[in-house]
Amino acid sequence: MVGNQSPSRRPPADLIHAYDAAADGWDAGPGPMYAPLARTLVAAAPVPLTGRVVLDLGAGTGVAGRAALAAGAHRVVGADLSEAMLHRHALKDRAFEDRAAGCPVAADAVALPFRDGCFDLALAAFCLNHLIRLADGLAELRRVAGAIAASTFAAGWTHPAKEAVDEAARSFGYHPPSWYTALAPGERAADPELLASCAAAAGFTRVQTRTMAVPTPVATPAALAAWRLGMAHYAPFLQTLDAPARIAVRRAAEQAVAASGAAGPLTVEMTVLTARRAAHPD
Repeated sequence: MVGNQSPSRRPPADLIHAYDAAADGWDAGPGPMYAPLARTLVAAAPVPLTGRVVLDLGAGTGVAGRAALAAGAHRVVGADLSEAMLHRHALKDRAFEDRAAGCPVAADAVALPFRDGCFDLALAAFCLNHLIRLADGLAELRRVAGAIAASTFAAGWTHPAKEAVDEAARSFGYHPPSWYTALAPGERAADPELLASCAAAAGFTRVQTRTMAVPTPVATPAALAAWRLGMAHYAPFLQTLDAPARIAVRRAAEQAVAASGAAGPLTVEMTVLTARRAAHPD
């Protein structure tokens, strides 16, 4: 993490710890859901990606960056607060050895260690909702990038597997952490109008938001339970349990999802923001 912020603007330490704890299991748990969402976000980018230099903000294990490289980007630099996520960063796939993937950088979204205008496009996949001050993050993205494509879960979107897994985990002593409960649906980046107004206030032009439904391959009770239990707000709790207890939680979660009738292909409703810096060429 870089930047010299006041305590009121620093991301919560428990949030960073949670993503560090989730890193090892991310690709096998939430990963199958996030991959098609990343491809959809990249397809919505307001500039062509061929030959471009791209910032993948909130990169995690690199799914949006890989989608950008697959779409023709020349170079992708991943930035994330979680060093454990970056350690798992998978941008150096053999398919992209002919292009510079860039070293993942531990960085704060509101204090990025990059010079002005050094990226053609910034991707921000499901990370703006974590910002304490959304406007500051968008202003920093405008400083470093000529265009932006960002995604958030649509306001009010949910899925029966969420409550089913929560209920099963609570029976083992789970309580959602404060940083997670603060991400209330409809607030901050989940509100398309607020998202658009903050982007315009940051100096972006051609600001557009749209909400779309994206199908994913996550379908079985086991896959739905793995999606939820692999999320960062569960990881520190699961680490406190021994192996038999973790197996019991997973089994209970799968049974709860099956009993809820939630099995079937998971379709995610997400809001996409696209915008450009003034006078940015196509």
